[in-house]
Amino acid sequence: MNKVKKYRFDIIKYLFIAGLIVLAIVNFDRLKNIFSYLLTISMPIILGFIIAYVLNIPMVMLEKLYFPNSDSIVIKKTRRPVSILVSIIIITIVLIFILNLVIPQLISVFGRIIEIIPLLANGIQNRVIENEEIFPPLAEFVETFQIDWQNIVTNMISIANRFTTNIIETTLSTVGSVFSIVVNLFLSLMISLYVLMSKETLGRQFRILSETYLPERGHKGLMYVLEVTDYSFRHFITGEVLEALILGSLVTVGMWIFQFPYASMIGALTGVTALIPVLGAYISGAIGFIMIFVDSPIQALTFLVFIIVIQQLEGNLIYPRVVGGSIGLPGLWVLISITIGGGLLGIWGMLLAVPLVSTLFKLLKNDIEYRRNTRHQEQEYVDAVEDINETNELEGTT
Repeated sequence: MNKVKKYRFDIIKYLFIAGLIVLAIVNFDRLKNIFSYLLTISMPIILGFIIAYVLNIPMVMLEKLYFPNSDSIVIKKTRRPVSILVSIIIITIVLIFILNLVIPQLISVFGRIIEIIPLLANGIQNRVIENEEIFPPLAEFVETFQIDWQNIVTNMISIANRFTTNIIETTLSTVGSVFSIVVNLFLSLMISLYVLMSKETLGRQFRILSETYLPERGHKGLMYVLEVTDYSFRHFITGEVLEALILGSLVTVGMWIFQFPYASMIGALTGVTALIPVLGAYISGAIGFIMIFVDSPIQALTFLVFIIVIQQLEGNLIYPRVVGGSIGLPGLWVLISITIGGGLLGIWGMLLAVPLVSTLFKLLKNDIEYRRNTRHQEQEYVDAVEDINETNELEGTT
C-alpha cells in the first residue's frame, strides 16, 4: 500500500512540474516582463554586491599590510574602514588616469583622420594616374571618379554637431532618468560598503540559514559550490588584472624602444582591453594601427608586426600562465566560453563566461575524480573480500 501511495505521489508531483513548465512556456512574455521589472528594482542591490566583491580583493590584501601584528584597539577598529577607503582611492585614481590618457588622444587622432582622408585619397588617385601605363583601365576609372572630399568632411562635422546637440537635448529632457541612475549608483556604493564592513556577520547568518533550512547534504553541497565559485571568480579577476598590467607594460616599453607614437596611450588602452579575454589585444592593436597609420603608414605596418609578436607572447605564455593557470581552465574551453558568452551577452558575457565555465569545469572535474576514486575503493574492497573468501576456502579444504 505504501508503494502504491508513493507511486501516486510521484505521478502527481511530475504532473505538477509539467504543468508549471507548460504555464511558463505559454506565459513566457509575461514572465519575462516580470523578471525584467524585478531585475530593475533589485539592480542597486546586485550592483552593490558586485562592487563589494571586487573591492574585497584589494581590501583583504591591504588589511594584511595594515599593522597586522598590532594589538592596538584603534588599529583594529580602523583596519577595515582604512582598507576600504584606500581600495576605492586606488581604483578611482587608476580609472581617472587611464581615461585622461586615452580619451584626449583618441579625439585628437580621429580629428586628424578626418583631415587626412581626403589628402590620402587624392594622393592615391594621383599616383594611379601617373602610372597609368601599368593598368590603363584603372587610371581611366580614377580620372572620371571624382569625390568632393571637402563636402563630405563638412557633412561629417555637421552630423557630429547634430548628434552632440541631440545628446544634450536628450540628456536635459531626461534629467529624471539621470538622477535615478545617480541615486542607484549611490545606493549600490552604500550597500557595498555595508557588505564589506559586516561581511563576516552576513556570512555567518547565511550559513545558519543554510544549515537550518537545508538538509545536511544540501548544505554541504551549497557551501562547496560557493567555495569553488568564489575561487574561480577571485583568481580570474586577480589574474586578469595582473595580465593586463603585464601586457600594457610590455606594449608601452616596446613602443618606446621602437619609437612608435602614442606609446603611453596605446599601452594603457591595451591594458584596459586586455580585461576582455583573448580578443582584447586585437581590439587595441586595430585601434593602435589606425592611429599610427595617420602619422606614418610604414610605422603602422611595423607596429602591426610588433603587436602580432606581443599577441603571440600573450596568448602562448602570459595568459595561460597568469590567468589560465590560476583558474585551471584549458585554452580551448576559454575560447568556447568567450564565443558563447559574447554571443549571448556581448562584452559582459565575455567577462562572465570564463569564470563561470571555470567553475563548472572544476566542479565536474572534482566530481569525476570523486566517483572514480569511490569506484576504485569499492572494487578494492570487493577484491579483498574475494581474496579472503578464497583463502578461507583453501584453508577449509586443507
